[in-house]
Amino acid sequence: MKSLEDILRPSDQAPSGNLRDALVWAMLAGLILAMLPAWWVDKNLLLNLWGGSANELSDVVEVFSRRMLSFLLLPTLGFMLALRCGAVDLSVWVVGALAALVTAWMLIPDLNATGPAPSIVLAILAGLGVGLACGLFTGILVSILRLPSLIVSGLMAFGLFSARRWFAPNGTIVLENDALDGFLKGFQNIANHMGFPEVTLQSTAILFVFVIYAFTMLVLVIINNATVDQYPPKHIPKRLGLFVSLVASGLLSAAGGVIGLIEYGQAPVPCRPVGDLVIPAAALLAGGLYLAGPKRTLLVCLLLPASLAVASAWRQDVLSLRSDYLPGFPLQVGVLIVMVAMSRYAMTGASKTSNRRDLALVMAWLSSLGIVVFAACVWFDSPTIRTIAHLLGAGFWLVGAVGAISLRFLPKRRSAW
Repeated sequence: MKSLEDILRPSDQAPSGNLRDALVWAMLAGLILAMLPAWWVDKNLLLNLWGGSANELSDVVEVFSRRMLSFLLLPTLGFMLALRCGAVDLSVWVVGALAALVTAWMLIPDLNATGPAPSIVLAILAGLGVGLACGLFTGILVSILRLPSLIVSGLMAFGLFSARRWFAPNGTIVLENDALDGFLKGFQNIANHMGFPEVTLQSTAILFVFVIYAFTMLVLVIINNATVDQYPPKHIPKRLGLFVSLVASGLLSAAGGVIGLIEYGQAPVPCRPVGDLVIPAAALLAGGLYLAGPKRTLLVCLLLPASLAVASAWRQDVLSLRSDYLPGFPLQVGVLIVMVAMSRYAMTGASKTSNRRDLALVMAWLSSLGIVVFAACVWFDSPTIRTIAHLLGAGFWLVGAVGAISLRFLPKRRSAW
């Protein structure tokens, strides 16, 4: 019987590398173009961008950086690394929130009752220590004791969720206005020395996300260079890779929570063990369960910032659904997850279809086109036209996905020869 790690690990039976990579790139590029109006209120800026000024171009870069380098990128990256090794880490949301709570708690003497507040660096290290401890605990239970990652991380999330009010019995912890002044002043001195403009807590948070993300990508590049043409790497035991990925997931989640605290100046108490569905949606969009083979982990992590930006924009602008039946969870992101999952499955199924293969591939690409058309509703202000775009996109997607999957069960065609 296959373990959960073997089931979740991306399959090499997907279409050839160039074809499957092209599908992921094409869908992301199409979704980014389709959602441009969701990221800028002034549509004239988009329509006239080709002849725009340098200031307009800088606005575009700033918007993309804020969208793609959100503090959520780090827990999403941790979730992706664990997923690539066959594990589902359901604790990334609570670990990030608890790390932010611990950091904020240490910076407010009235809460921790330990006298003068420690330095911001010590408080940040304490928050990161929460993530490291959670990652080590989960990694040991899953990789060494071989317990299911869903159960371990789920219980971890529930336990941390239950203990959250010990740090914030009255709800959200809000830092004082000057709590991070010394921290920001140090970065401003560095910026002045290097000739950079004035820095803010928001720009500092983006810089932190970029540095941590770039460092993680550098580590993946080194691993890929050492294990080229091997998937999974034969000289790296699966259990060791699983352990390292879960530890990294805990650390990255904590880092994301602390950076969110720096950016917004408050640490909200989590309202449920498993948080926003944007994280798994971004992982699916980047091909986390679909792209297999050498260097594919590096590729999906490279696509992750754009995928996160798309999932966030989808939640805010593409579809509006009530959450009465699933309190707190954005159901529109659930729709995105279902659509992407079926499109990916259709593409994988097309590779296993020995008969009518070309038609199966066309159907699989049609399902991806439907998702892009669905998202293109943001170009229109009229509710009627937006509904038409939703219906048209859903129709393309349904025909393509169901058609590609159905072809797998048709009788094989006999050769005319």
